[in-house]
Amino acid sequence: MPMVAVFNLRRDDRLADLAEAITRALTSMPELAINDWEINVVPVLAPDDFDGEVTRINVDLWERAERTKEALQELATRVAVGFQAVAGEDRRVKVVIRPYEVERSGWVSL
Repeated sequence: MPMVAVFNLRRDDRLADLAEAITRALTSMPELAINDWEINVVPVLAPDDFDGEVTRINVDLWERAERTKEALQELATRVAVGFQAVAGEDRRVKVVIRPYEVERSGWVSL
């Protein structure tokens, strides 16, 4: 289940549109087997007195053989471009995709 945390969003950002653009970007490479119904986008607004210039998008994914470094780099670029398409091309964004091995992780779904 991909968990996507988006930090330093602004109150006037179109959250639903951003979540849709991020989801589209994450599912744009079918060979990576990321399903849209599994994606959980968590928006985090910057506090009113905080002037964060960079939006950071963290994506947690299970490790899979087809999720190579090169493929994840392309995916990160697609997520960043999708974010900027909604928020504005002038918005600075960093995307970090962190794969982890499910067999070595504690994980439960109740």
